[in-house]
Amino acid sequence: MEQGNFIELVDPDRKVAALFEERAKPAQAVASTFRIRRAEVADVPDMAAVERQAFPTLFPPTRFRREIQRSNASYLVAVRDWTMDELKRDPSPLPPVNGLLDVGGAARWLGALPRKLVFQRIGGRDKLRPPEYVAGLVGLWFVLDEAHVVIIGIKPEDRRKGLGELLLIASMEAAIRKGSRVVTLEVRSSNEAARALYGKYGFQEVGVRKRYYADNNEDAVIMTTPPIQNEGYKGHFHRLVHNHADRWGEAARYAP
Repeated sequence: MEQGNFIELVDPDRKVAALFEERAKPAQAVASTFRIRRAEVADVPDMAAVERQAFPTLFPPTRFRREIQRSNASYLVAVRDWTMDELKRDPSPLPPVNGLLDVGGAARWLGALPRKLVFQRIGGRDKLRPPEYVAGLVGLWFVLDEAHVVIIGIKPEDRRKGLGELLLIASMEAAIRKGSRVVTLEVRSSNEAARALYGKYGFQEVGVRKRYYADNNEDAVIMTTPPIQNEGYKGHFHRLVHNHADRWGEAARYAP
């Protein structure tokens, strides 16, 4: 589909966008359990845990401590407060790997202590816990006038809660604020659900990287948006954002 035709289809009447703006009053919105914020050094162990669970065959693992400090990158995490049931359980701040203690992860976690931590008295003992639960993450690289989504990962137990779409929304907002012209990404050819989600947000399949994924030599489908600064695209995007909030609740999102 040509980009010009896409823009005409997604916003045939500018009054539609105004109607959505009128309907989406903050006072009427239901708050989401989750929120999106910028990743911090203290999140590195949790981000690594998300990656391990979401992509168990990925090697080598992402060096998140380095990545979140890149000048041309933006990493965001989906977080929520701990539930009462979780607060009652005996928490462990050390991420396990295959049932064994991840010593490297423990060192990274302890090295992130400048960020405030939470001490809880449970069973007569003080336990140390990160202040928020990290459910997922998204990372972008900004190169020239393009934004490239390098990872979207969610813990298995937090899937089907609208988080994948929420993280995509946050990444698109970051790209729009950054002034990027288009957003690109790669997705496994077999991941039909992800391809459908990206297509919903205007991503079009523009090419294939043969045998891109090392674990099984699967092809990667290259997907790219039309120009995201176009007012027609923004109207389409904002309607999708409102639809997501209607279904899953209004989520606070990081904005620099």
